[in-house]
Amino acid sequence: MRRLKMARSSLGGKRKFMSRKFCLSLFVISLAAWCALTIACGGGSSNKTTTCTGGPYNVVGDWQITTQSGGGSVTGYGAIDSAGLALFFDNSLSTGNTGDTVELPTISGSCSFSGNIIDYEEPGGPFSGQSVSDTAQGNVTSATALNGTFSGTGSSGTFSAATFSPLTGTVGVVTGSKNGEVQGAINGQPILLPLGFSASGTGDSMSFTGSNQVCSATGTFTQVGTANVFDVSITFTTTGSTACALTGTFTGIGFESSTDYFGIHGNATDTYLYADILASGNTFVMEIF
Repeated sequence: MRRLKMARSSLGGKRKFMSRKFCLSLFVISLAAWCALTIACGGGSSNKTTTCTGGPYNVVGDWQITTQSGGGSVTGYGAIDSAGLALFFDNSLSTGNTGDTVELPTISGSCSFSGNIIDYEEPGGPFSGQSVSDTAQGNVTSATALNGTFSGTGSSGTFSAATFSPLTGTVGVVTGSKNGEVQGAINGQPILLPLGFSASGTGDSMSFTGSNQVCSATGTFTQVGTANVFDVSITFTTTGSTACALTGTFTGIGFESSTDYFGIHGNATDTYLYADILASGNTFVMEIF
């Protein structure tokens, strides 16, 4: 993947799920193109509503989303938690957007939803640090399907999503030594950390810690009910004389999978953990293997 072209020594881009080119001239055009090829992204609410009946539905779980616009489509993988946070990441080499994150409007399970769709560029790529927000509205048609439309920055399109099972077998606690690698490079530094996992909290929740010569990371994967969905918190601190590329505490969504989406681990048979972390201009996806 494009991510594989980046160094993997210490801490660790590409474009995003929606339009990737930004608000000024060429950027506007790019954003429109990317938005067209990917997913609508999420965030605040809008006053647009879509008339519908049915629900509310239990939407907590793993979802696969497809956005279509301008004759192209992009697929994203992610989850929705009990607070309605819906995050998805892209791993499509064909669109050049591996590691981008899309946030949909808050999805509570009500039959209609609306708000902002936010597309975060993978850190370290040509559009690193940039994000685009369009408006979206849609319907949850069942506990396993939703769809909608988005528009803005000169682009418009549709999206649809369905539940999927990224993990072969059942969700469980991951323990022992793992490696965590960020897709991209944060502030010019690739991120690769040895991590130790252990059971923590209720259900299949986990905690982890690890460090290298530059950064340390501690955090938790807190299971949402009994689903393969985790609310993730991670804290980065500096451990050496060189400043860690990202410091502070950040949150997002995680899930377990049997797929090496970024090809980091040579597509080996394993239980992978994914954490899609909101960090403003440094929003990133970490693959743990």
